[in-house]
Amino acid sequence: MKRIKLILCLLLSLSLHISAQTVIYPMAPGLRASPLYKVTLIDSGQAWTPPVYTDEARWKTNRCQTTSWSNFATSHSLKVRVTSLIQKIDTCHILPRRHQIKCRIVNDSVAEFTLPGPGHYSVEFEQGVAITHPLLLFADSYPLRQPSRETPELITFEAGIHHIGDNFRLKSNQTVFLKPGAYLKGQFTAENAENITIMGQGILSGEEYPARSHNHMISMKDCNNILIEGITIINAPRYCVSLNGTNQICRNLKMMGWWFSTDGIGIGSNGLIEDCFFKVNDDAIKLYRSNTIARRCVIWQMENGAPLQIGWNMPGYNSNFHVYDIDIIRVEHPWDNPNEAVFDAIHGSEGTMTQYVYENIRIDNCEHRLFHLMTRPNRFGKWNPQKGEVSNLIFRDIECYTQPRLKNIIMGHDTLHPVKNILLENIKVNGKVWASPADANLITNPKTTPGITVKSSLTKGKTAPTDNRNK
Repeated sequence: MKRIKLILCLLLSLSLHISAQTVIYPMAPGLRASPLYKVTLIDSGQAWTPPVYTDEARWKTNRCQTTSWSNFATSHSLKVRVTSLIQKIDTCHILPRRHQIKCRIVNDSVAEFTLPGPGHYSVEFEQGVAITHPLLLFADSYPLRQPSRETPELITFEAGIHHIGDNFRLKSNQTVFLKPGAYLKGQFTAENAENITIMGQGILSGEEYPARSHNHMISMKDCNNILIEGITIINAPRYCVSLNGTNQICRNLKMMGWWFSTDGIGIGSNGLIEDCFFKVNDDAIKLYRSNTIARRCVIWQMENGAPLQIGWNMPGYNSNFHVYDIDIIRVEHPWDNPNEAVFDAIHGSEGTMTQYVYENIRIDNCEHRLFHLMTRPNRFGKWNPQKGEVSNLIFRDIECYTQPRLKNIIMGHDTLHPVKNILLENIKVNGKVWASPADANLITNPKTTPGITVKSSLTKGKTAPTDNRNK
């Protein structure tokens, strides 16, 4: 029996190559393959079936009933065949829509299409804002990112299920590598440390912890020079990634959670968030600390929170934020709550949040609200009667493909707590470009919210902050 288990582990440790530049990741023994979908990749004249996972909804207001996904790596375009195991296929589309992927329905249970290459994709056999059984495809870039064998302080998790507990504490200069097929139940923590890396193609699951309990899935307090890359994080009871400190990178993370307070990423100053996927039920990207860049991400916002959150009550002076080339593929907001808008701020603290640039952002399936930017006292903040503001925000070249129902709100609480100097340039909603404040369907107060400009023009002569970081 021990020999059989050893052979199985050995086989799992070897990724299955389709061709010289495509890799299939194994599924750990003991995990259940999806009862909903089968995925076939067709490459170099051969067909292969990567594992498909399915996770079920955990909260009564979740609009999805399941989320299925498959993860593999490739360097080039691939033909994909999806077989639906439970429902009839009579419609098929793939997001983000900018890829313009054409889906061909072969018969009642099979659809085929070609992925253009590495990226994060949602394959959907339903229409409307609420999709109950999506299939997500995560195509990593080939060759795989992995540490060298000479990496000091290397902790490696092989393919298989590992129980690491809710306080797996990391120290300075350690690297954690989740190999393809590794499935970890637990959470990573660190404090007052530096030079930590968590990377790989494995899965980190918080399935054993109830909502708002235990730690965040990855929690690092006062830690500098952090890299988190490649892994998939599921069933988070709280944040998927919570970092503070400085000089931190989150790259190509795939994050999925069901509970309220399942935020995506909160990052420290001088932070970089790139090429990540979010399907979370609270704020996806928190833009709280100075010199944050977020780019080339795909966001599925569930019923709670905001895809791009400017701030809940941050103290101090925080400036220089750049968000660009973002695809927000779904916004499932059902309630008229102040934290539910694509671009959101509920600032109830003494801090100054300033110098934000958002550009080249595409928003699909949003029927709720685009902008809700306010200063206001709230139960989570420490209100200062004399100061606290949100200022100097540029929103440029943004397209929402649908028409939100609710009016946009941009409003300071009073003259001592303004929201000011907002540029809305080349905003296109449901096919119409905003050319004046009347087009913006806006609730505001000029006394507390000075300097709102709405215009349609070429961006000639205007430049966004330069990214000088080569990370």
